[in-house]
Order: sequence, then structure tokens, then C-alpha cells
Amino acid sequence: MIRKQYSAALTATCVILGVIIGVQVNTVKQQRMTTEHQRLSEATAALNQLQAEHDALLEQNETLENTLKEYQDGTVGAEMEQLLRFAGLTAVSGPGVAVTMNDSSTRGGGDMNAYLVHAEDLLAVVNELHAAGAEAVSINGQRMVGNSAITCAGSIVMVNGVRVAAPFEINAVGEPDVLQSALYFPGGVVDNLAPWGIEISVQKQEAVEVPAYTQTALFKDMEEEE
Repeated sequence: MIRKQYSAALTATCVILGVIIGVQVNTVKQQRMTTEHQRLSEATAALNQLQAEHDALLEQNETLENTLKEYQDGTVGAEMEQLLRFAGLTAVSGPGVAVTMNDSSTRGGGDMNAYLVHAEDLLAVVNELHAAGAEAVSINGQRMVGNSAITCAGSIVMVNGVRVAAPFEINAVGEPDVLQSALYFPGGVVDNLAPWGIEISVQKQEAVEVPAYTQTALFKDMEEEE
């Protein structure tokens, strides 16, 4: 009798333990499924958020690119063109004057170099033209800019490092009447060169071409010497 009761109690205990273990296993499985589902939902939401932010950034980038292009084509383009013109990096054409300077055809006594056109004579003309409002100036095709140099060694004149020779053709874009008057002003450049017989003429032109400044011109003679 006691053995039967013990066997029944043991059986009941095993059944209860089995039920408890089964419940725990199902609980763990449900918790794991719930956790995995929650993580998947969170990952999906994060991915959707990132995709939305990515699309917004692409749209913003496209808008900025379009704005930049419009700005470059408009304001920046005009400002850049103006800067290039001011720096002498673009050709300029318009009304102006054509100045021709040549050595004296009649030589008096004394130093013969005094009857030749020198760097300081060309520089005086260029400075006068700029002072009179010339937009662009060139000497024998060499554009005069801020760092241009006119040098002289004996009878050899160099502009932007390039040898130039008489007759010197100086083109200037600007108001023709003002530019011409500036050179013929009493006591001005023309009057100062007259005693030496330097030949100079200033012709007003409806269209004058002044080429762009080329950086390579500065090193042309240096490369030839090498």
C-alpha cells in the first residue's frame, strides 16, 4: 500500500515537473520570439529612418547644386568675367586710341641713345593712358597688367620679358577723346619727347583690339636661353 502511494506521488511529482518545464520552455520561446520581433521592428524602423534621411540629403544636395549652378551662371559668372578682365586674362576690344612711337629720324649731336625710344618713354605713355581711364593697354601685342615690366638695355626694349622693337604700337581701349587729349596735354608726354625728334602719333579708333595677358610670355626668353 505504501509503495503504491509512493509510486503515485512520484508520478505526480514528475508530471508537475514536466508541466513546469514545458511552461518554462514555452515562456522562453515566446520571450525569444518577442525579443527577436522587437529587434527586427527596431532595425526596420532605423533602416527606414536612415533611408528617409538619405533621400532628404540627396534632395538637399540636388537643390544646392542647382542653386550653385544658377549662381555661377549668373552673379559669379559675371563677377569672374569682370575679375578676368581686370587681371588682363581676357582680350578686350572697343573704342580707344592707337599710338605709334618710333626712333627719331633726324639725329643731332651728343648721345645717339637720346634719340631712341626707351623703356621710360613707353612707360610714360602707358601710365598716362591708364591715368586717363584706359581699360586695357598693350605694347606690340604684349598686354600690360599689374606685374608687367618694361625694361631697357641699350637699344633693346623688353616688355613682359619679350623683346620688342620700334616702331612701337600701343593700343588702348577707353574713351578716345580723353586718351588722345591726355597724351597731347601741354607739357605732357608728346611735348617732352618732341625735342629729341621721337616720332609719336595718336589716332582715335572706333575699334581697338588688346590681347589677353599670357603668363608664358614672361618666361619665353628664359626658355630660349636654356
